[in-house]
Amino acid sequence: MMENENENACPICHRAYTYLSQHLRVSHFVVNIEERGKLVMLASGRLNIRSEACPVPSCTTQKGQLLEHSLPGPLEVEKEIEPFGKMQFPPFPDHIPVLNAVLEDYREMQEGPDPSAKLKNNVQSKLHRIRNCMAWMSQGKSGLAKMQFMGDQNRIRGWVKYLTKNGMALTTTLHYLKNVRQFFEYLKETPPKNSCLSQLDLLKVIREVKMSISSWNRPVVLHQMKIKGQKDAAMHTIKELQDCRKLALVAIPKLISKLESDFSHGNLWKLYGYVTAYLASLYGHRLGVFMNMTDVEVSQAVHGPEKDDYLIKMSNHKTSESFGTAKMLLSSGEYGWLLSLMKLKRDAGKKSTFFFFNTTLKTTEKLTTYLQNAWSDMKLRGVPTFISLRSAVATFARDRHGEDSQARKSMARLMCHDTLTADKHYAMDLNVQQAREGRLLFEQAQETTKSRTRPQSEEEEEEEGDKGEEKGDEEQESGTSSRMKKSTPRMTRSQSGKVKCRVLLSPLKISPRKRSHRSRVRRSRKRI
Repeated sequence: MMENENENACPICHRAYTYLSQHLRVSHFVVNIEERGKLVMLASGRLNIRSEACPVPSCTTQKGQLLEHSLPGPLEVEKEIEPFGKMQFPPFPDHIPVLNAVLEDYREMQEGPDPSAKLKNNVQSKLHRIRNCMAWMSQGKSGLAKMQFMGDQNRIRGWVKYLTKNGMALTTTLHYLKNVRQFFEYLKETPPKNSCLSQLDLLKVIREVKMSISSWNRPVVLHQMKIKGQKDAAMHTIKELQDCRKLALVAIPKLISKLESDFSHGNLWKLYGYVTAYLASLYGHRLGVFMNMTDVEVSQAVHGPEKDDYLIKMSNHKTSESFGTAKMLLSSGEYGWLLSLMKLKRDAGKKSTFFFFNTTLKTTEKLTTYLQNAWSDMKLRGVPTFISLRSAVATFARDRHGEDSQARKSMARLMCHDTLTADKHYAMDLNVQQAREGRLLFEQAQETTKSRTRPQSEEEEEEEGDKGEEKGDEEQESGTSSRMKKSTPRMTRSQSGKVKCRVLLSPLKISPRKRSHRSRVRRSRKRI
C-alpha cells in the first residue's frame, strides 16, 4: 500500500517512490534519459505498450498485440547478473531527500577540494558500502526522514552476521565495518538537521561496530597469512626475474626498429609490455607509477655524468605523501629506449602528455595485459601482475639483506615500499629455509647449555680467593681495636678480578689453628 498519492511503484524493484526518476538513475543506473522516461510513464500508467516494439532482442516485430505475435526462433533471455555477487541487499531508500543529502555531504567531505580520480573511486566504494548498510537497517522501518532507524543496535548486529554468513571475504567484511564506523562517527560529530537520532543510540551503534572490528582482527591476520602462503607458492623466482630482463634486452631494440620502419599500435603495445616488464622486474613499482608517468618527467631526468646514468622522478603515485617522488635510475641504453618512444610519438603526430598512451591519447589502462603478453612471449612461468612482481622484489630484498638492514631501507625508498606495513602482515610468516635456520639456533642453544661444565681454573681461582680472605682476616685482627672499625666491610680482589665483600660481625680474635681448619672445610665444600 502506498503511503502517498504522489508515489509510484518502481517497475524494476516494485517499491513505491516519490522521486522515481532519481531512484532509477541512482539505484538501477538507468542513465539513458529516454529509457528512464518510458519507465516513469510505465509506472504512472501513461505508456501505451501497444505501439512499442517487442522487447526480446532476437525479435524485430513492431506491431500491436505483442503477446499474440509469433517469435522467429526460440526465446533466448539472458540471465540477469546479480549486482552484488553472491549477496543481495535491499534497495536503498533514495526517495528520502534527507538521506541523499547526508550521503552527499559525506562524499564532499571525503573527496576534499581537489580530488584525484583514484580518490573519487575510493570514496564511491565507501558510499556503496554505507548505502548497503543503511538499506539493511531501514528495511521495514517507517519515518526514515528522522533517521532513528540508524540507532537500532540489534539491526546492526544482524547486518554483521549477514555479511559473515554469506560468503563475503574476511578482508572485505572488515572494509565494510570500518567504512560504516567512520560514517557513524561523522553523524555523531555533525548530526544533520531535523534528525531525531540521539547521541546515546549513536554511541551504542559505534561501540557495537568497534567490537565487531576487534573480533575480526585474529581471523583476518590468519586469513592474510594464508593468502600470503598461496602467493609465496606462486611467487616469481630470482631466475625468472633475471631471465625476464635478459630477454627484454634483446627484444626491445628489435621492436623499436620495427616501429621506426612501420608504426603500428600492435607493435607499440608489445613494446609497452616489454619495457614495463623490464622495469617492474627490477624496481617493483606499482601500476600507477607507469600509468601516470609523463613525457615531461622523462625529459627532465637528472643526468649522472660519472657513470652516464639518468634518474627519473615520478610525482603522481599512490604513496607520494609518504615517499615523495617514485624514482628509477636507468643506464644510458635504457634511457635511450624511452627517448626513442617519445620520438616515435612525435613522428606519428601523437600529442599526449602521458608516456604510455592509448589510441585516445590518454593514459593506457591495459599495461597489465601488455605485461602478461610479453611475459608469455618470453615463455616464463605464471601470469604476472605489477603487484606480484613488486612482492617478489620486496621479498628477495628482505631475505637477502635482512629485515632491519640499511640496504633494505634504501631499496624500499626507491620503490616507495612501506616495510612497516609489510612486516605487520607478513613478517611473522616464515618459509622453510627461515624455519630451518631457527631450528638450528634452538639446537645450538641447547648444545651449549648441555656441554657447559665447570672449568678447573675456577676452582684454582676460588682457592686463591680463600687465601686472600685469610690474609685479610689477619690484617683486620692486627689492626685497630675499635669495634666499629672491625665491623666495617672489607673488600678483597682475587686474580680473576672478582670483588668480594666480607663483613666482620664479631670483634673477637680467632686462633690461627681454628682459622686454618675453617678454611680447609670451606674449600672442601666448594669442591663438592
